[in-house]
Amino acid sequence: MTPRSLAIGLAIVIVQTMVLFWLSRWLLLGYVLRTLASHSSGRHGRRLISLLRLPGNLLHEASHAAAYLLSGYRISAFATCFSDPEQRGYVEAGRPWSPLHWGPLSAALSCAAPIVVGALTIRGLASALGVPLPAADVTAEGVQPVVARTVADVYALLMHLDWSAWQTYVFWYLAFTIGAELAPSGSDLRQGCLVLCALVLLFVLGLFALPRADLPPERAQAICAGVQWLLSALSTALFAGLIGCGLVGMVGGVLAWAIGRPSRPR
Repeated sequence: MTPRSLAIGLAIVIVQTMVLFWLSRWLLLGYVLRTLASHSSGRHGRRLISLLRLPGNLLHEASHAAAYLLSGYRISAFATCFSDPEQRGYVEAGRPWSPLHWGPLSAALSCAAPIVVGALTIRGLASALGVPLPAADVTAEGVQPVVARTVADVYALLMHLDWSAWQTYVFWYLAFTIGAELAPSGSDLRQGCLVLCALVLLFVLGLFALPRADLPPERAQAICAGVQWLLSALSTALFAGLIGCGLVGMVGGVLAWAIGRPSRPR
């Protein structure tokens, strides 16, 4: 695999990430959950919405915490939407535990953690619960074959789901609550987006500089194989997240529209 094809694979992964960000932030969380919250009356209704969000919000905040810990920082505060008075959830990094730490890098990893961990979790849940989500390796297959196969796989998924099995409903609920919390928040983006973009740019420059580096052929091939495996794993996980969030988002969007539209006067 050439550096150019790896760079194209990376571009496709970035597009998948951006679409998944939109589904998570603007459709599931921004429209569906907010519509439900606006029509829930009183404290108990808001608590019910927080309880509905809790599994995904807990995973979101735990992924932030794991990124901070792995990048050398302690956690000074941790709250989920259920324990946060503002019903958002938050993680605050404390003092560094490792001499090897850099705040901007830690913020960048924390920014990317929810969408990567969430997509991997949706893929793992589908496998554990027996839901046949399709997998796609865009780095190996190219864009057009994947698009054509996606349509066929989504149709086959809908036709072969076992609606009498409890695993199906557990998966779609978890896909909904995790999908609604996949995207980083506005504060996460402000803190880590620039460094994350710089890291991606350096990664691309490193790919194109690889053929000019004075490396043994077997080592260069091993690096390309490792990058291909990483992009394929990310693409497959993001693809599962897109399918899960997309299908749940369409159903949830229709229900939210039906709940939110004004009733006609009699």
